[in-house]
Amino acid sequence: MVCRRDAEKMRYIRLRSAHVLISVIIAVVLSLSPNCARSQDNAVGIKPVLRLEKSKYVFGESIRFWIGVEPKNSPRVSQEFRKPCSLTITKPDGTTEIQTVGWPSDGMPDRGWLGGWGFGESDVMAGVYILVLECGAEKTRPLELAVERNGIFDQIKAQFAFETSGTVGMRTPMPVTLTVQNNSEYTIRFPERGVVGEGVFVSVAREEPKLRADLFYPWEKLTNSPYSFDTYSWDVTATIPSVVLKPGENFVQRFSVEDAYSFDQSGHYEITFTTVLPILADEKDGPFADLCPIRVLVMNKAQFTVTDSR
Repeated sequence: MVCRRDAEKMRYIRLRSAHVLISVIIAVVLSLSPNCARSQDNAVGIKPVLRLEKSKYVFGESIRFWIGVEPKNSPRVSQEFRKPCSLTITKPDGTTEIQTVGWPSDGMPDRGWLGGWGFGESDVMAGVYILVLECGAEKTRPLELAVERNGIFDQIKAQFAFETSGTVGMRTPMPVTLTVQNNSEYTIRFPERGVVGEGVFVSVAREEPKLRADLFYPWEKLTNSPYSFDTYSWDVTATIPSVVLKPGENFVQRFSVEDAYSFDQSGHYEITFTTVLPILADEKDGPFADLCPIRVLVMNKAQFTVTDSR
């Protein structure tokens, strides 16, 4: 037999337990509520940025998309968040590659950054790639990058040609020619070299003693245009100086090694000239609207024995 005092005590314990349970439930509900989620979203940190340059890419072109970091709920990125990001690339065949993305050494990293990125030296295949950029505890949503075959890519021929070979003196002129031939049935256009950030990259390597120099061809020798855009598109063609080639036409531009690099020692050298031509084909609303600009990589290298003879 239970006395009244014991019964009241038992009732108190049951009510107390119920209150505790209700408090726990309320706490859980609040943690999942929009207000709480909004509070977490307002936390200071960083936000990874991942976007495509166009809706589709052409198999064989130099693929470029944009990655970066923005400050989150703050005008600046504190030092604790400036750690390498990782880009996960799932290829059309299902295999996965993870690339480390470091913060740029120049500019203002405390304000965030944005830059062009690609697949590097990996063999690109036709199909759909899935990209995810992760910085700290934040990830972008999976982004699909589609690569498809199109015959126009093989109908645009571009090359660098070295007009000197073999043994040369330190002050021997070394001309290099860029040729672009439009074998397609469509008019194409691309910006003059030095515009839209598309310069000419020169690499010089020497065997003994070891030397490696990577530099841009002098911008002032390429163009006088004051304009620059991240991407060459139909919207900027009225502003950007462009080369226009009708079907069957070709374009020739001459450069020289000595304008970019002066030899100060004899030896065996390998010199590489590289540029990328962002090409617009046909018209803005034509059959290649989703594929333009098509970025054609042009690269050639040659080996020379440089002597100190004059």
